[in-house]
Amino acid sequence: MEVCSWPVDYSACGPCESLTSLPATGQAAFEDMATEYLWRWTGKQFGECEYTLRPCRQDCTAGLSTYTGGASLNGSIYGGAPFTPTIIGGEWFNLGCGVCGDQCGCQAGRSLIFEKPVSEVVSVTIDGEVLDPGAYRVDNYRYLVRQDGNEWPYCQDMSVPAGGENTWSIVVKMGAPVPVGGRIAAGKMACELAKAACGDSGCALPQRWQTISRQGVTISAAIDLFEGLDEGKTGIWLIDSWVASVMKPEIGFSLASPDVRGTSRRMTSS
Repeated sequence: MEVCSWPVDYSACGPCESLTSLPATGQAAFEDMATEYLWRWTGKQFGECEYTLRPCRQDCTAGLSTYTGGASLNGSIYGGAPFTPTIIGGEWFNLGCGVCGDQCGCQAGRSLIFEKPVSEVVSVTIDGEVLDPGAYRVDNYRYLVRQDGNEWPYCQDMSVPAGGENTWSIVVKMGAPVPVGGRIAAGKMACELAKAACGDSGCALPQRWQTISRQGVTISAAIDLFEGLDEGKTGIWLIDSWVASVMKPEIGFSLASPDVRGTSRRMTSS
């Protein structure tokens, strides 16, 4: 996996000539390097990636089966749970993961569950036409609910590229947005990396050396073993404090009964 979207904020840096004097490609390279460091130091939990999903059913015979939760992500097909007989509106349906998805109830064909939480649904395209965003909403970051009175297509031709006739696809963003502290830390990190690469004496990144003098001869040798670097300890307080704050485990507890199932939904986007 790669970090996809990590905005960079230079408001905490002030002038950074080592970075701004570079061509755009050079500045982008140091920004990419800085955000990749921070992405790995924070457990790969931040950064939004955009994917195109194509919902796929095991059986396209209308009325005999429903969504199984399967979707195509970068060419791979993900399946869903086994079918479960359920009565909806007085009729039997074989429901799989994706039609209702929880105990709240719904109307067959109007709700689809994502395999992983999504931060945003960018667009939905059916038979080459982009669906009006007001025609659907997202609940709990997992359920795509049709709210215009129509149903999601029961099947599609997976041999046809997305956007063609008898196809439909969903463009989504997955991952958590980068907090403001992460954006500022990225700006500071990119600036200091550029300083280090350009030999700027004002670079705040640690460069630990040991000097030994014997019989009038002085030898300098690097002794930096990069201790703590895998944990984001750069020696720069602004960066290290933010990384530590998001990696520190939360202290608390909760108590729940296995006999009680959650039945509420929260609309997360519309």
